[in-house]
Amino acid sequence: MTTKAQNDSGLLETFKAERVRSVANTLLDRALADHLDHVTVDISKLDQALIEVLETAKQAYPDFQIPPYGVWRLFEAGGVDRWSALASARNFQSADELLAAASDLAILAAYMDVKTPQGWSYEDTMAGTVATGREATALAVINMFAAGSFSSDPVDPFRVDADAMIRLEIEELATGLQISAEQEEEFLKHLQRQLKRFGEALALRPDLFGEGQSTRPGNLVVKVGSEGWGSVDATVLLDRLLQSLAPLWEGGAAERDVAFGDSFAHSVKANSANQEIVPFHLNAQRMVYSLVEPLAWAGYEVDELDTLTGPGDAEHAGLFVNTGVLGFKSETGDLSDDQALDRHTEVRAVTIALTDRLAAMLRKELDVEQEQLPLSCILEGGTSRAGAAIVSENQDLREKLEKIMNPGSIFWLPFGA
Repeated sequence: MTTKAQNDSGLLETFKAERVRSVANTLLDRALADHLDHVTVDISKLDQALIEVLETAKQAYPDFQIPPYGVWRLFEAGGVDRWSALASARNFQSADELLAAASDLAILAAYMDVKTPQGWSYEDTMAGTVATGREATALAVINMFAAGSFSSDPVDPFRVDADAMIRLEIEELATGLQISAEQEEEFLKHLQRQLKRFGEALALRPDLFGEGQSTRPGNLVVKVGSEGWGSVDATVLLDRLLQSLAPLWEGGAAERDVAFGDSFAHSVKANSANQEIVPFHLNAQRMVYSLVEPLAWAGYEVDELDTLTGPGDAEHAGLFVNTGVLGFKSETGDLSDDQALDRHTEVRAVTIALTDRLAAMLRKELDVEQEQLPLSCILEGGTSRAGAAIVSENQDLREKLEKIMNPGSIFWLPFGA
C-alpha cells in the first residue's frame, strides 16, 4: 500500500534536476524507437550539429576559456561590462553585500525572461545599439535595476525587494522596457501581475528570503553560501528556489495542492490514459546557472553544476532541427489542445537529452574530461550561441518553433506563440 508521504515524496522528485534528465532521456529513447506521436530523431545527423557548435565555440572563444552559461553575457552586450560599472559605483563593503545584489539581479533577469510583444526592441544608449529577444530583456532589466526600479530603499537602489515588486506600477514598467503602455497594455498587465506574485512569494518565505528588514531573492543565496565551507551545491539552490517559486509558473502540471511549474503531463502512446509529468524548470535552472559567477565573486565554488540540464528552449531546438537531428511528424496547427501540448513536451524533452549527447561528443572530439569542459561552458560557448544564430537568421524556423513550443500561449515561457 502506498502512503501519502510516499506519494508526496514521488511528486517532489519532479522538482529535481536529475528527474528532468531522466525523463528527457526516456522520451529520447522513445523517439529513437519511433514511439512518439509528434517527434522524430535522426541521431546520425548529430555530427552536423557537432560541427556547428565547434565552429561557433572557436569563433566566440578561440582559446576555449569559456565562462559559464547564464545572464551575465547578455548584460555584456555590445562589449560593455555593465555590472562592473554598477559594482564600482555601489562600492560594496562586503562579499555578502555584493553576492546579495548580484544574485537579486540574476534571479530577476531569469524570471523576467518571458515572451515579449512581437517586434519589440530595446535601444541601449550605453552601447548605442538596438537589441531584440532575450538580450533586449536582459538589458532592460539591468538598466531598471541600476535606476532603482526594483528597490524600495532609496539609499540602496541596486537591489530587488519584495515590497517594490508588489507595488511596481505599469507606467514604470513601460518606461523601463521602452514599451507603449497604450499599445501593449495587456502584456504590461500580465508582467505586472507576474512581478507582484514574485514579490508575494518572497514575502511568504522569510525563512528563505528574509534577512533583518529586507526580503530579497539574493538573501537566499547568501544563506546557502553561509551553510557550506566555501562551496555551494547547485542542486540545493535549485531545490530552494523551486520550493517557493514553482507555483508562479502557471499553466503546467499540478496534482492535489502541488503545482509543478514548468512541468507538463505527457500522454504515453502505449496507454493514453497514463500521463507522465515531464519537468523542465527552464527559468529556475537558468537562475542557478546565472548564480555561478556571483558566488565566485564572493569566494564560493559551485558543486554539482553538471547535475543541471541543458535548456529545453527554442535556440537548442533550432540547432537540432536545422541540422536534421530533430524533426516533426506533423508541423501543422491542426492538433487538439492535448496533442499540441504533447508535441511541445516531446520537443523540449528530446532537445534536453540531445544536448547531453552532443556535449559528450564534443568532449570526445576535444579529448577532454567533463571537469575540464562542463555542460555550463558548452551551453555558453557553443550550443546556445549556435542555436541563437540559427533562429535569428531563419525567421520561418523561429516562428514555427515558437508556435510548437508554446501551444497554450503561456505568458512566462520565453517563446512567443
